[in-house]
Amino acid sequence: MEWIVASSEGACSVCGKRFAEREEYWSALFAAGESFERRDYCAGCWKGAEDGTFSFWLTRSKARPAPPKRFVDDNVLLDFFERLCTSEDPARAKFRFIMAVLLLRKRLLKERSRRRESEGTVWVVEVGRLGKSFEVRDEGLSEQEIAELLSEIGQVLNLELAEEDAPGA
Repeated sequence: MEWIVASSEGACSVCGKRFAEREEYWSALFAAGESFERRDYCAGCWKGAEDGTFSFWLTRSKARPAPPKRFVDDNVLLDFFERLCTSEDPARAKFRFIMAVLLLRKRLLKERSRRRESEGTVWVVEVGRLGKSFEVRDEGLSEQEIAELLSEIGQVLNLELAEEDAPGA
């Protein structure tokens, strides 16, 4: 016979309090047909084994794993942007625009001016610490294109780019 025992819900079954990381609490099993019903109790709600308790034990909630840190040095980002700006490949223009927005938000670039041309708006941005200026055309991207490009850039640079980094956010 295979016994099926649920894992903890992470909260007290009496008061609903969520267990803190590494907090001790009590778990008890009650027969429920072919399986068992598990109930977890915080220290304040545990009154000992009730009638019908099959088994009980003291346990501890797991430590939550730290989110992976994804870090790219600012110089790497600036180098990537500069290479995009010097590329003649028209397919890189959209990447260049998204990187410019990200770097402006990180305050690694400064916008010096904008001008309207027949093909759209051109931003003149400067990397202050390098004293270099670049021109970046606003590519007029849709929300979906922005999301796809952010994902691609994140994969290339091993970054986790939040939605708040999107230009329209």
